[in-house]
Amino acid sequence: MKHLVSGLKIGFLVGVLLVGGYLLLLRANTFTTKPEETAEIAENEEISAVEPEETETAENTEETISEVENTDSEEVDEDENTEEEGEPLEEGEPSDTATLAFAGDVLFSDIYLNAYDSSGIVAIADTEMLSHMQNANLFLLNEEFPFSLRGEAKEGKQYTFRTDPKYVSILQDLGTDIVTLANNHALDYGQDAFCDTLDTLNQAGITYIGGGYDLTEASSPAVRTVNGQSFAIFGATRVSPSYDWYATSSQPGLFQTYDATRLNAAITEADAEYDHVIVFVHWGVERNETPEDYQRTLAQGYIDAGADLIVGCHPHVLQGFEYYNGVPIVYSLGNYLFSNQTGETLLLEASFGADDSLEIQLVPCQRRGSGQTLSVINAPETLYSRLTELSFGARVTADGILQPAE
Repeated sequence: MKHLVSGLKIGFLVGVLLVGGYLLLLRANTFTTKPEETAEIAENEEISAVEPEETETAENTEETISEVENTDSEEVDEDENTEEEGEPLEEGEPSDTATLAFAGDVLFSDIYLNAYDSSGIVAIADTEMLSHMQNANLFLLNEEFPFSLRGEAKEGKQYTFRTDPKYVSILQDLGTDIVTLANNHALDYGQDAFCDTLDTLNQAGITYIGGGYDLTEASSPAVRTVNGQSFAIFGATRVSPSYDWYATSSQPGLFQTYDATRLNAAITEADAEYDHVIVFVHWGVERNETPEDYQRTLAQGYIDAGADLIVGCHPHVLQGFEYYNGVPIVYSLGNYLFSNQTGETLLLEASFGADDSLEIQLVPCQRRGSGQTLSVINAPETLYSRLTELSFGARVTADGILQPAE
């Protein structure tokens, strides 16, 4: 019996020694992991962190491309991505600032087309201005002409415009995402040319607002989600040569806001569904630096209905700004790239923060040279001062930030 007990004790001790040796060997092997294996693990972890972005819709992926690129360009730090640093964003929750850039009246004259044919997009705008347009999450402008080679000029109309559809590539090269067609030149060459415009823009992947194949389409907003923030953007016109330019249930045309009832109702509906509602409106009197009383009345009505930003065009000159109930009104952005017109103009950058803030940054610019290349104004103090004088309860700071007047 004693021999049996002694044997069991010896066996137990041998087992302990064997297990201990195995654990020591395992630990030593852990510290000698090959560098290639460590790199492979880190790489796999980084890929898995990016893969969920690929499950988004194509629309959201395109509009949040800058966010994904930033993720790819930075080394993944496990300590910074622990749950202790904060709860993950819920689906649809804003994740970053969304910047929308707005430009005024655009018409490509032969000067622009010849320069573009010769030197490409850098003949239209220099690299600094291109970066502002192309790097915005969304870039919008007023397309004040049809893309078509068909139709007859409207009889009795002093100025009629149209452009060869092949030059839609200029809008693409500028980085244009959305155009408003709600203006007094979209149907200069009739219904066929207008429908050619819709087809051309659709084929180019550029969204249009303020016009369409029928009233339902013309009055519908462009809806976009940028960095978790949803936007509904309407286009409408208060300037039209004829009633037969208006869209109906059976006729292509424009969305009018002479009577704002339908637009205001649509704004209210959109306000209940989306984070931000914007109105891009054609109004005012040409060459008049002061907005008409009806512009101010319409703008206040849009805001009362739920709009978060009003941007205007048509006068072909810059007009001032106003804040109504804390909402900015931009009465006219003037000519941006329009015919052979030169002079000071603006690109407006509206940055919507995840905290529901809104900052308006003005980018002062001017067309210069024989090809009238758009470039930044380096000393805009006089322009900012003039715009402040033209404004109602608003001012432009030395840095070009629009603010309520103190």
